[in-house]
Amino acid sequence: MKKQLANIVSSSRILMGIALYFFSSVTGFFLALYTLCGFTDLIDGPIARKTNSTSEVGAFLDTAGDVITYVALAKILLAAHMVPVWVLIWFVTSAVGIVASGFVAKKRFGKFYIVHSLFGKIMGFFAFALPFALYYNIIFLCYCALCTSATISAVESNVIQLKLKEFNPDVMAIHQLKKQ
Repeated sequence: MKKQLANIVSSSRILMGIALYFFSSVTGFFLALYTLCGFTDLIDGPIARKTNSTSEVGAFLDTAGDVITYVALAKILLAAHMVPVWVLIWFVTSAVGIVASGFVAKKRFGKFYIVHSLFGKIMGFFAFALPFALYYNIIFLCYCALCTSATISAVESNVIQLKLKEFNPDVMAIHQLKKQ
């Protein structure tokens, strides 16, 4: 059971993320469930490492939980016309760059893998902060930080995939390449 705990936590985030699709606006209950999704995202990785149960399935569940949660949020923001066109274009372009790094890994190492990069984590923080930034009326700043960190994440992920000597999912930042 201990070995499966991280996957159970990630799977719960997937279910909560699906529940977020049923909201049409950012309400108090939405924020509570959304915050719980964020909390589970913070703890699943450390649980997996502490129980020595990291796996490709766990990484997939973690990524799926992130995507489902953020797409549910995007659905609400886009439906309310709260995402400027420049943000949409910039972020989608950066996301394409991040996914492209997975294809670089597939070509170089025979495995599609998107780096869980340092700036990817920073981008995730700003994506998570969007509904709170909306509440505090600092959404423009949050959009700028999100797009900037997404761009850096795309570059960082591709540089890592191009410079790695062999497949290594533990490399999260460019400065770690020197240790290889």
